[in-house]
Amino acid sequence: MWAHCCGVEIVAETLTTDPGTLSIADRVGEKIAVRAALDVDGVVRHQTSLGSMLSGATPGRAVAGGDYPQASVDMSVTAPSVRLTIAVRWPCRLTDVCRQVRGVTADELARLTGVRPGRVDVTVAAVLSGPVVSADRTGPGFVELPAPQPAPADEEVRS
Repeated sequence: MWAHCCGVEIVAETLTTDPGTLSIADRVGEKIAVRAALDVDGVVRHQTSLGSMLSGATPGRAVAGGDYPQASVDMSVTAPSVRLTIAVRWPCRLTDVCRQVRGVTADELARLTGVRPGRVDVTVAAVLSGPVVSADRTGPGFVELPAPQPAPADEEVRS
């Protein structure tokens, strides 16, 4: 009833008032891109020794070498450009892995931020053979614990 008393102009003005803005930090886009890249089969987390001394656990910030994957995203534009540098496990089809990384990264950024990137560039910096670091169980905050020792048998405990 109040809307009828005030007139259509006032109700329309109230409904179109700007509720505010949402700013997504570049670092958020970078973290999403890195996690999305690691979800693609064949992409691995890799840390070069020189890069790890210079960059620590901050992907994308090394002067030489570094931690892979690295991402650079500018979230301040309508359709951000994403630059990813990855390491892959040998053997794999590089073109297929890069195509999947582009697609998964664009989809995840759109799903989680509501902003679809206009471009996703992927660079393969390292192709690794042999045992490589897994994508999910490394990095700051993770500690490899030794396997639990079997419990002593009842006979040994009584002795």
